[in-house]
Amino acid sequence: MNTESLSRTGTAEELHAVTPIRRDGVRLVRCIPESMALVLGSRQSEHLIDLRRAAQRNIEVIRRRSGGGIVLVDPHRSLWIDIEIGADDSRYVAEPLGMMAQVGRWWLAALISLDCAFPGIWQFVGQTGSDSDGELVCFAGRSHGELMVEQSKLVGLSQRRTRDGARVQGQLHFVDPTDEILALLVEEAPGPLRRPAIVDEQGRDVLNDRFLDALTLVVGASLSGR
Repeated sequence: MNTESLSRTGTAEELHAVTPIRRDGVRLVRCIPESMALVLGSRQSEHLIDLRRAAQRNIEVIRRRSGGGIVLVDPHRSLWIDIEIGADDSRYVAEPLGMMAQVGRWWLAALISLDCAFPGIWQFVGQTGSDSDGELVCFAGRSHGELMVEQSKLVGLSQRRTRDGARVQGQLHFVDPTDEILALLVEEAPGPLRRPAIVDEQGRDVLNDRFLDALTLVVGASLSGR
């Protein structure tokens, strides 16, 4: 069992495509999209989005294989890391919510190690928020294992499982994407959406340069600590 990390650049669709998960280890992948893209959850319809308007803004629209609401990915304004945990690795958690909680703790520990944790940061434990906002836009809601600052989401998580293991996708933002998302909806949102917690410019530089390595160290240490 080992822990490895790498960076991968491609279109958002290529980065979301299913790749084989090694059953006997953990791989962390820094995903860098070539351009901005709007990513729908697996159960969301493209009819939500004004595709012509998105094309005019050069924003790709795709659907991921994990659930949840709309996410905007951007090579400069967000940080996206996938963690692939093989089913034969001791860090694999068979219960999906338990897997989400563990990955959230890894993100939290890595943020703390870089002195990039917000004051009052906490991990949400419980059922997904009862309002429909998070079902529409990921960062407007909250789900088990995700990291919050007060009532705003800092780290969003989604999970895809196969017989070989689990892929947990995590993201945080350096710029609030809410207005960009709202501008592409066919219909107006039912009301004001909760906005994400945003990492400032200083934190952005640290996380872009060092977060993948810090997260890899945390995940590797969790193996030796078992």
